[in-house]
Amino acid sequence: MQGFLLSATRRSSGKTMIAMGLCRALRNRGVNLAPFKKGPDYIDPMWIGTAAGKPCVNLDFNSMTEQEIAGKFACHCRGQDMALVEGTMGLFDGVSISGTDSNAALAKQLGLSVILVVDCKGMTRGIAPLLIGYQAFDPELNLIGVILNNVSGQRHESKLRSAIRNYTDLPVIGVMAHQAEMTIDERHIGLLTSVEDPHVTRSVEKIASIAESALDIDLLINLLKQHRIDLMHQDYGEQLPCVKGLRLGIARDQAFSFYYCDDIEAIERAGIDIHYFSPLEDGGLPEVDALLIGGGFPELHAERLECNSSMLASIAGFCGSGRPVYAECGGLMYLARSIGWQGRRHRMAGYLPVDVRMNERPIGRGYVALAPTDRHLWHQGPEFAISQSFPVVKAHEFHHSSIEGIDEDIDYAWEIVRGHGVDGRHDGFVRQGVLAGFSHLRNTQGYPWVEHFTRYIAQNHA
Repeated sequence: MQGFLLSATRRSSGKTMIAMGLCRALRNRGVNLAPFKKGPDYIDPMWIGTAAGKPCVNLDFNSMTEQEIAGKFACHCRGQDMALVEGTMGLFDGVSISGTDSNAALAKQLGLSVILVVDCKGMTRGIAPLLIGYQAFDPELNLIGVILNNVSGQRHESKLRSAIRNYTDLPVIGVMAHQAEMTIDERHIGLLTSVEDPHVTRSVEKIASIAESALDIDLLINLLKQHRIDLMHQDYGEQLPCVKGLRLGIARDQAFSFYYCDDIEAIERAGIDIHYFSPLEDGGLPEVDALLIGGGFPELHAERLECNSSMLASIAGFCGSGRPVYAECGGLMYLARSIGWQGRRHRMAGYLPVDVRMNERPIGRGYVALAPTDRHLWHQGPEFAISQSFPVVKAHEFHHSSIEGIDEDIDYAWEIVRGHGVDGRHDGFVRQGVLAGFSHLRNTQGYPWVEHFTRYIAQNHA
């Protein structure tokens, strides 16, 4: 099997668009491609998965061990011809100064070749020392080629190619000019999600067509054939079914779409019957035993959410019944009394006695560390020595929203060790059967939240 990591010298270099184009171009050639995304991001994997025609799996050093990353990578690569991992930020960037959580570290761990995307705006001969530096910085890294992006014309391309040819041994896999078709509208959190683009298939095909004409796909395939990757033989430790016959309603539409594909798979493996519903379109909830309301952009659809009064009443009634509900970020905002944004305030479900205000700058951004409190709903009972089993849970947050009017007597599921949460000290409002916070959890060996949540659902259903 072949595989490569697509990285860049820095963020905002056009890497995600190129990854999408490569995924669809390779798929159109009949290549069975396994797509991956480094880090905790939700939006890039939506687009990459759409382009590849299959779910894009996140690989994140923060929440996963190296063995877990290798196992998950191997599990999703089996039966495939090729793996593409889109990096995050720059090739050598990361939280650790030693680079142990960088794109380069991930590529070396998984035995992946690396293709570097360089934004060439305002650059000619200077690309040579840049590439030489990247090669010399980590000689163990298998950097096999470069893609030149934002090239202004043939003269610019000629100067870049000449410098690369004369000073390095790196092949140029492709040259991308700046084109409006290779951009996607941006939100305050990143790219527009694929579920928000009404012409998503057309957008992906247009990007793939440009990539096909600008990139040497045959050269890429031939370069990758020279470097085979070996997958670990042991099976990834998948969760065994623990409950059956229970129904979980999951909010999924343009307002709520932030879910990890393998977390959803874990819920299904647990024996849960999933029923998707739309807070924007549906008049009420399906017949379910519990709810999962993930993140997204409810503020962009606040007026439509407010107008769907029957769904708001259905949500509030369900929460008030004491049945299990887990809400993350946008889901928390939806359960609040209101969302204030751009000079207007929109009524929401009103179950949580707090209000939300949108801000221009992020309030919480990056990796978080959480310590569970004794009020955490999922950790009740003698089988949970939670202070010993999970002293710190690793997650991430990214929200421009802040919470107003918090009652002093409200309970919290988490104390903040690192991050912001709802007030800088806590996260995860707890009320009856509802747990709602800003932190995004990932179902990992370090914290298998799906197992805990599904067990809690089963206990409440008994």
